[in-house]
Amino acid sequence: MPETTPAAERTRRAILEAGIEVLASNPGAPLAEVAAAAGVSRSTFHRYFSDRSALKKAANELAVEDWAAAVQRARLGEGTGLEAYRRLCAELMDHLPALVWWMSIAGSEDAPAEYQDEDETDQQIAAMLRRGHQDGSIDPELSVEWISNSVWAMLYAVYFIPAEAKMSRFDARQQALRTLIKAAAADPSTA
Repeated sequence: MPETTPAAERTRRAILEAGIEVLASNPGAPLAEVAAAAGVSRSTFHRYFSDRSALKKAANELAVEDWAAAVQRARLGEGTGLEAYRRLCAELMDHLPALVWWMSIAGSEDAPAEYQDEDETDQQIAAMLRRGHQDGSIDPELSVEWISNSVWAMLYAVYFIPAEAKMSRFDARQQALRTLIKAAAADPSTA
């Protein structure tokens, strides 16, 4: 791996995000396609990642890091349940590439154990949603599991639909946030 400079880190991140995008839609894509998507030469690609396995390992680590960072920045313990949920949805949308990678390999033999097991972060999210049920800001008729899975479905849609629907990523993000908040709110007219 090249020295750790801001430029090197940006290049590494660009390669990782391109790898996630390419391999999430076509797991057998050649690494030359990943390099081209990242806008780097194959030799530059190989300075950062020796092979497909190294790229996948780094993508797995990025997904776990981005998931934890997004949840932490959402400050789940602050405000009403719906306010915390809104912050969580926005943070997750800011980390789409890594989370789409997570979704694309969850359940496969390539998925690390932390992709499968409920962890402390999942418990914090469930507690935030239950708080929303109790404080009246989140519809109590919607289960924690339903809301959580709806978020993942919407993240997937935001990542893949813009190209198909000829919609900007920004518009897709805004519509997804609006949909998620209105769907979870106890009173959608105030969301």
